[in-house]
Amino acid sequence: MVRGGLISMLYSKTTELSITAVEPSASMILMSADIERITTGWQTMNELWAGILEVGLAIYLLQRQLGAASAIPVAISIS
Repeated sequence: MVRGGLISMLYSKTTELSITAVEPSASMILMSADIERITTGWQTMNELWAGILEVGLAIYLLQRQLGAASAIPVAISIS
């Protein structure tokens, strides 16, 4: 959905440009690369917060099973 919205916004901006200002085919190639970079960044950002949540939940569950001994695997993974 984000990709479709970004493409339509960039396309409308591209159509407003003067023909003599830039070459249209070059702007379409750049638009495709920019959209790909933005969507990859969003995916990475989504995986980042989900990974942090998953690690926190794993540490909590490990602490429930092992008690204070769960600090040793956490310390090893941090260092």
